[in-house]
Amino acid sequence: MKTKTFDGATAWGPVILLVLVVASWASATVVTKHIYLKHLATPFTMVAVRFTIAGIFAFLIYWLTTRNNKTALPLVGGIKNYLMGGLFLSIYMIGLNTALIYISATLGGIVFFGLNPMVVLIGGYFWLGVKSGWRQVVGVLISLSGIAIVISGGNLDKLLQNLNSGNLLPGLALMVFATFGWGLYGLWGKRYTSSLPGTSLLSTSLNQLIGVIPVWILLILFEPNGLASLSFEGLLYIAYAGIVPSALGFALFYTLLRYLKLEQVATIQLFSPIFTEALAILFLDEPFGLELVLGTLVLLWGVRVATAPRKKNSPE
Repeated sequence: MKTKTFDGATAWGPVILLVLVVASWASATVVTKHIYLKHLATPFTMVAVRFTIAGIFAFLIYWLTTRNNKTALPLVGGIKNYLMGGLFLSIYMIGLNTALIYISATLGGIVFFGLNPMVVLIGGYFWLGVKSGWRQVVGVLISLSGIAIVISGGNLDKLLQNLNSGNLLPGLALMVFATFGWGLYGLWGKRYTSSLPGTSLLSTSLNQLIGVIPVWILLILFEPNGLASLSFEGLLYIAYAGIVPSALGFALFYTLLRYLKLEQVATIQLFSPIFTEALAILFLDEPFGLELVLGTLVLLWGVRVATAPRKKNSPE
């Protein structure tokens, strides 16, 4: 597979970095589920503390790396861009992290990153005017088929039974809610991210600190004793999720948006369910079966189809 940037240059580096970012997001999903299973923190406490740490850490790195750079301009594009980014990120924060109360880390990763490419491609078409080729559409559909195999085990009755489960539907609804938030957040960053030094870190910091405000309000209203019940072990896990996937991962994601095609960003994120599945099996003892292997292979095939380079003089 040979991936190209917008200017035609070979871009293996950004692809590899994005895969590492996606792997870190998968680890955050597993860490979050572990926190809930072990009752190390209440949901809104976990989300509020995680993204507050992430925002502060990202801003600290931004300040340290740009304080001597007189060309670094804060608030590039105005405060509106950060308010909108924070709103989209808030939807993602609340939806994904509360969904994991109801569903497994494996299923959460599969649903979130299975639906996300469709949100990005459809949103990119209507919002950014980016037209995807037939390979990208077919690749995403193949990958979604792999995800369906994992959920159903190839058995429609099993799928219907899972949907009738008391906790499954709320979890799926919240995950779909999170998917739209994250998809819009990525599209917003794609449209407004600047190439000025430190901009991705500043955007990440302000988006997270703005987006976490509604979470703190929910924490005060519904979990008034949440901070008092936070354990030291839980704080360590939350700090990891805040610094590595949320601060560094989000900032790097924003940077990589400038070097990869929209369909590449959408489909490479489909690797996340694979990482989530592996980590959940290893650390959460979630079940492993043949449908997981088959579904993963189909998903990877879809990723390969969607990220294949366009042939020269292709009408796409």
